[in-house]
Amino acid sequence: MKPRFTSLSPGFTLIELTIVMLFISIFSAVALPNLIRQGGKAREVEFKNTVGTINRAQQTYHWEHKVFAQGDTDADSLELLNIRFSPQYIDSYDIEAHSEPLAYATIAPSNVEYQTDQTRAYSGLTLFAEGVYTTLMCQSLLVSQTTPPPTLPPDSDCGTDAERVR
Repeated sequence: MKPRFTSLSPGFTLIELTIVMLFISIFSAVALPNLIRQGGKAREVEFKNTVGTINRAQQTYHWEHKVFAQGDTDADSLELLNIRFSPQYIDSYDIEAHSEPLAYATIAPSNVEYQTDQTRAYSGLTLFAEGVYTTLMCQSLLVSQTTPPPTLPPDSDCGTDAERVR
């Protein structure tokens, strides 16, 4: 007769389970703030795309009409530029066109729920001077509702609370 071997499976001790739960808690505490910031960064894509699209559309409109598009409202300006957005985080666009002393257009979209959405603000400038188009984009350094458009060259500054991203 062969001896029977039985395997005893004592499982995990309470101390081992406590240590595992402690490690999981620490990793979660470290990862959660980064995860929340990533959500805000993903939402900011709407702002970057909007500012870039309007800057390029203003450049095209100016090329064709020799003036930048300016309607009575933001909706009118977007209609002139032949742009349609379905914004999820943008509440207003604040599109402005100027012709004196330089021809330029600005955009400074805003998000009133910026704290909830954890989004930084973006703004843009399209300039036509001496036969050359220049576009700039600024990004606020902190989560913010809006950021002023960049200043005109030669300074091309985004202010103290923002940085130039393009």
